Amino acid sequence: MRIRPLLFATLAVVAAVGIPSANAQELRIGSPIADSLDAEAEHEYSLALDADRFVYGYVDQISVDAVVRILDEDGEAVRSFDSPARGPESFHLVTDKAGTYTIQVSPFEREEGRYEIVLVSNEPKASTPEAFVDQLMRPFTGRDRPGAVVSVLRHGEVVLARGYGMANLTYGVPMTENTGMSIASISKQFTGMAILLLEQDGKLSLDDDIRKHIPELKDFGTPVTLRHMLNHTSGYREVLNFLPIAGWNSTDAMTRDVPIRIIQRQPNLQNVPGAEYNYNNTTFMLLATVVERVSGMGYTGFMEGRIFRPLGMNDTTIKTHQGQVIPNSSQGYANAREGGYRYVTDFASAYGASGIISTARDMAKWMLNYRDATVGGHEAIEALTTPAVLAGGDTTGYGLGIGIGEWRGQTLYGHGGGETSHESYFAYFPDIESGVFVSGSHPAFSREVWSDVAEAYFGDELEPAESEDEEVEASADVSAPTAEQLEAIAGRYIAEREGLVIDVTVEDGHLFAQVPNRTKRSLTPTSDSTFDFVDLPAAMTFHYEADNSVNRATRHHTRDVRLDRVDAAVLNGDQLEAFAGRYYNAELETIYTLKLEDGTLKAFHARNEPFTVRHVVDDEFNGGAWYLRQIKFDRDPTGAISGFMASNGRTRGVWFQKMEP
Repeated sequence: MRIRPLLFATLAVVAAVGIPSANAQELRIGSPIADSLDAEAEHEYSLALDADRFVYGYVDQISVDAVVRILDEDGEAVRSFDSPARGPESFHLVTDKAGTYTIQVSPFEREEGRYEIVLVSNEPKASTPEAFVDQLMRPFTGRDRPGAVVSVLRHGEVVLARGYGMANLTYGVPMTENTGMSIASISKQFTGMAILLLEQDGKLSLDDDIRKHIPELKDFGTPVTLRHMLNHTSGYREVLNFLPIAGWNSTDAMTRDVPIRIIQRQPNLQNVPGAEYNYNNTTFMLLATVVERVSGMGYTGFMEGRIFRPLGMNDTTIKTHQGQVIPNSSQGYANAREGGYRYVTDFASAYGASGIISTARDMAKWMLNYRDATVGGHEAIEALTTPAVLAGGDTTGYGLGIGIGEWRGQTLYGHGGGETSHESYFAYFPDIESGVFVSGSHPAFSREVWSDVAEAYFGDELEPAESEDEEVEASADVSAPTAEQLEAIAGRYIAEREGLVIDVTVEDGHLFAQVPNRTKRSLTPTSDSTFDFVDLPAAMTFHYEADNSVNRATRHHTRDVRLDRVDAAVLNGDQLEAFAGRYYNAELETIYTLKLEDGTLKAFHARNEPFTVRHVVDDEFNGGAWYLRQIKFDRDPTGAISGFMASNGRTRGVWFQKMEP
C-alpha cells in the first residue's frame, strides 16, 4: 500500500516537451484496450479532438500501479494522474485547441503487470460552471461507487454545494453537501486558530517553550516554541514518517502519548528551531494537547464551543478515537484486489494535525471567517496568514497552519489533506472573497481537481496560465544545450540532507532524470542550463564551472534543494557483503536484516515488505522504500561497518547499530 504524505501544496501543471510516438494506438469510446507493462514500458494512445471538448476515461490497474500522462499535439504535457495503486486510475482533459492528443501509460516505480485502458466519454465541454463540475465529478457519480463533495464561494456567496456518488455503499447512503468528510491536514489551520484564541485569553504565548505546557517532553538545550511548531520549524521527529520505519501503517491505532514518547526518545533535534521548514504532524498533535491542558477542556469541546458553533458550522466535529461513530459522515474506501471496494479507516488519534470531520457547506462558512473574522478577529486572521520567516531570512510560504501563496495572479490561502480514505483541498482567494473546497472518499479522487473548479468559476479574475504568444516568445528565447553540454550534465546527483538521489542521463539527444526505483522522467530545456520536468511541477538547474564542467545542480519544487554531483563506483558482490548484517534502532526498538541475494543487497523487516538497497556513492545507499530512502553506513576505527544512519526527508538521522552475529 502506498501511504500518501500529508502535504500542503498548490497545483502547478507543467507544460513541457514530451516525445510522443507516431505508433500510438487510437483510443475509441466503448473499445477497451488491454496490455501489460514492464519496468521500462511507456505505452501511448492517441485521440483526435476538437477544441473545447471534455474527455474522461480510466486505466484499470489490474496488477500494476500505473502513471497516466496526457500530451498535446506539440508534445507538451498538460495532465498527469497518479492516485491509487490498484483499480481505476481516472483521467480527464478539457481541450483549449484542436489536435491529436497522446495518453501515456507507464509503471510507477518500475512495477510490472496488466492493465486495461477505457475511454468513457468524449463530448463538448459544458457551457456553465455547474454543469462543468458535474462533468469533472462523473468518475465519482452513481450508486455503485464512493463519491465526493464540492463547494464554491464566489464573492462571498455560496454558489455551489453538491455531493456526488455514495457516502456509504453498504446501506446505499448518497453523498450530499451535508455529508461529513475527513479533511485531514486541512485541520491544521483550525488548530492554529485555537492557539491564537488561547493567546488572546492570556493563557499562553506563541513564544512559549512547549515544555512550559508539556514539561515531560525532552529538553534539547534550546527552546522549541509554539510558534516553531505551528510553522513546521521545530526540529522534532515527524510521527507519520518515523513510525512506518518500524512497520506502523495508517490503519494502525495510535494513542495520544505516542508523539510525546517519540520526542522523549529522540536523541537530538533534526534542525535548530526556526532555521528550517520541515512539514511535521507531530507538532500539531502536541498543540492539540496544549489546547486541552491550557483550556481545561477536551479538544472537541473547545473547538466546537469556540470555533465551529460561533460560525454556524453545526455539522463539523472531531474524530478522536478508533471506531468512533460520527453520524452522517462518509465511509472511506480503497480498491479491492478482487475488484470493487473495501472499507478503510482514517487516522483517529492524530487530531490537531488531522481529525476534523466537516461538510461542503460548513467549509464555505470557514472561508468567510477569513473575510469577516467572526472568530479570532482581524488580528488573529493576520497572524494566521503571515508566512514564517526562517532564521536565515527566507520566507516559508506557510503561516500558522495554512499555506500562503499566489495562484494565477491571486493571493491564495491553501492546504491539502490526504488520509487513507479521503483526499481534500481547501483554497480561499481573499482579494476576490472566493474559494473552493473539494473532498472525496473514492480511491481515485484527486484533490488537484480544485484548480479546474476554480478556473470554471473565477477564470475571468485569474491571470492566464500562459498565452500562446508568451509560449512562442519563451520558445524563441531558449538557448538549447549542445551535445557537449548534455554530456557534461549527465551523472549522479545527491542531496545528502534530504536523502535525495537523481540519476541524469542522455538518450537520443534528450535529457532524463530518475530517482532510483522510480519512473524515469523526461526533462525539456528552458535554457542551456535549466530544464522542466515533463509531467511534474518541478525543474532543474545545472551550474557550469569555468571549464564548462557541472558539479552541482538545484532542484526547484516546493523549495530549492542543492544537489552535488558524485562519481559512484560499481560495487561487486564481495564488497556488498560487507554491508550485510542485522541492525537495531533503539528509538523504535526495531531490527532490519540486510542480506546479499543474487548479487543484490536487500533489506528485510518483521512487518515491512522486503526492498532492494542500491549503492549511491562511497558508503551511501538508496533504500527501495520511501520510509528508508537514504541509508548511510558508518565505520569504526578498524574500517568495519558499525551501523547506518537512515533518513526519509521529514525524518532524519535515525541510527541503526550493527548487531553482533
